[in-house]
Amino acid sequence: MGQNFFCFQDPPINARRVKVTRRCPKCNFMKVTARWHPEDAKREVLEEAPTFHPTEEEFKDTLKYIASIRSTAEPYGICRIIPPLFWKPPCTLEEKNIWEFSEFVAHIQRIDGHQVQHAQETTASSSGNTKTKRRKGTPAALDSQLENEMNCTTNYQNLEDCVCESIPGPKFSLKTFKKYADEFKTQYFNNTDKNMVTDSDINLAIPQNQWEPSVEIIEGEYGRIVQNPTEEIEVLCGNTLDAVVLSSGFPTVSDDSEACTFPEYLKSGWNLNNILKLPGSLLSFESSEASRNFSPRINVGMCFSPLYWRVEEHQLYSLSYMHLGEPKVWYCVPGRFAVNFEAIRKKYLPDLCAEQPDENHNLIMQLSCSVLKAEGIPVYRCVQYPREYVLIFPGAYHSGFDCGFNCSEAVSFAPLEWLPRGQNVVDLYCEQRRKTLLSYDKLLLGAAREAARARWEVDLRMMRTPQNIASKDAYRRDGILAKALDSRIRSESLKREYLCISLKSRKMDGTFDATDKRECSICLRDLYFSAVACSCSEDKFVCPDHAKQLCSCNWSKKTLLYRYEISELNLLHQALDGKLSSVYKWAKEDLGLSMTSVAPQDRKHLAQNVSSSRPASEDLKMKESKSTTVSDADSKLKERLLQAITNASKRKQAQVESQVMGTSTDPFSSSSKMKVKENILGCQSAKTCIGGGVNSADTKTDMKTLGGGKFSISKKVEPKVTYPVSSVANSHFLTLVQEGKLVEISSDSSCTSSSSESDD
Repeated sequence: MGQNFFCFQDPPINARRVKVTRRCPKCNFMKVTARWHPEDAKREVLEEAPTFHPTEEEFKDTLKYIASIRSTAEPYGICRIIPPLFWKPPCTLEEKNIWEFSEFVAHIQRIDGHQVQHAQETTASSSGNTKTKRRKGTPAALDSQLENEMNCTTNYQNLEDCVCESIPGPKFSLKTFKKYADEFKTQYFNNTDKNMVTDSDINLAIPQNQWEPSVEIIEGEYGRIVQNPTEEIEVLCGNTLDAVVLSSGFPTVSDDSEACTFPEYLKSGWNLNNILKLPGSLLSFESSEASRNFSPRINVGMCFSPLYWRVEEHQLYSLSYMHLGEPKVWYCVPGRFAVNFEAIRKKYLPDLCAEQPDENHNLIMQLSCSVLKAEGIPVYRCVQYPREYVLIFPGAYHSGFDCGFNCSEAVSFAPLEWLPRGQNVVDLYCEQRRKTLLSYDKLLLGAAREAARARWEVDLRMMRTPQNIASKDAYRRDGILAKALDSRIRSESLKREYLCISLKSRKMDGTFDATDKRECSICLRDLYFSAVACSCSEDKFVCPDHAKQLCSCNWSKKTLLYRYEISELNLLHQALDGKLSSVYKWAKEDLGLSMTSVAPQDRKHLAQNVSSSRPASEDLKMKESKSTTVSDADSKLKERLLQAITNASKRKQAQVESQVMGTSTDPFSSSSKMKVKENILGCQSAKTCIGGGVNSADTKTDMKTLGGGKFSISKKVEPKVTYPVSSVANSHFLTLVQEGKLVEISSDSSCTSSSSESDD
């Protein structure tokens, strides 16, 4: 066989099942002996998944729009999103240097007969089945099985033999792959005469106006191939190609010309390269190494290229965009039926699931839609065309196939709405002792710290930029983040309360997970929040749940390591709830921010802070250094503020009373409902700090003492004066005093108030 040809050595071929011959992309000859059988089409009638048409305004905020359609679309597990007419991003894959010269390795996948249809026969025969090893190089000649398939009574004695795993094939450029795919489809659907194609036919006569089969025709033929085949059919596909290697189809920063020409597409949240960087996108808080596992991937397909039933890792969301080519047909089982789906799969394929327990989320041998429907599991259908998005919701099993050559791009992501499911996935992976690709606790804590920073900027420093406001709104949406953090704190608190009776404890140092993600040696749970160690082994750690199984040493030799104390986590939770005193204290002590400092705009700064803990001694040194640096500025600021308060308090109180109460302008009148004590300036300590924020629907007010005096107001008054951001430090503090929101926070106090205290 010539070196340029790429095909398997032909096995003995049954008369009814014909081998399809492939060739190298550089060859000028291709023979497709398989052909379309319209009379045997098998197409299941399925309910269509919903299609959404966002307006231009709705399309501006990607994650907000996805959250808005979730309640409608998630019951289907999948939906189709058609962008507004203006959305026409350039496809960089069509640029000559990529289209013609960037190469990728196509994978060969045999698709005939890979769907099971009969549960009863499968279960009955599997009990006496002897496992056979699948052959990866040579397709099997399954004469006996084929004979039974033709009679619709499948023999499952050698079921595993028919599973031909995907293997690497030849290299293609996008140009040569398209030529290959188009030629295959043309011959397959237009060769009605078996004698039309012979080995000597090099140049096939193809009509000028070539007939194109519809999506429904292709779908019916695909169903026949995978359920009742008469030929051995192998197709090529380029699945999950790294967009960094092949190139993303969207404009990227690395392409200066595209950046200048299409800035709106470069920065858009619908550019899949940006979705991990959006406010409220949790994966932005992972390390760069872990984030690479969830970077955009390119998929290149041809007619019948399959996508087997699978669920996203960690049950993340998935967003797919088709850049160019022919349609893709999707099938989906909603996430709420995932457990039922897995049970049915084990019923139909018990030996295969037992042989590949870690790959049950992506098995090649598949269940047909008709089987799933017969078992009471709903299956929804969706057809994706170029310039359209398909959104997969968490936990949804999905599959599909391509109707011809196409290029699409997909990315996994985790908005805030994923958090409740994410915690369940952690527990599920621990039960299965399955390795995780990300740290749930790291994402949760990173988002909470970012939310606290956003509140500090907007509510305390009055830095109301569009970016800050968008960030604050994203993280407070429906209280999801605060609820998830509260649930995690409760769980962690119970475990520590039990362990602290027997174990000594200390904070993690900076070297604990500086280089590698630490995992429980028993259940593989991520150890970002806490871990148990023993002096007998320096590199072995377990989660609090498996402290007893760590080793046989006495409890006195074991140590509980923690990243944050529970009181610190409670403080962060209070900050998320809008408690201004907690926002101020957390920003100062954890983020290193003060009213005279500028918040870091780079979110990676927080991600780096969250990725490791510093030793206690180093923390102390850094705090001392920070306090020394800002102490003079803070002291001068306080002096100016207090003097300003002295001069303005009576005048402002009179104005407020006059506007709101319509009574005497004397601030000390007995009929006035606003009382200001003379000792409002009586600061007890040089370390006393002032903080607060403008009251709003989502911001709580802390009525605390300032020094020995108290400031109270019986009725909320909206400020009538808008102060410039440049003078925010002075003007906003005055507003806080005038509105009764002055807060005293001692830098050495563990918490301004208890967790049960409310600022409402």
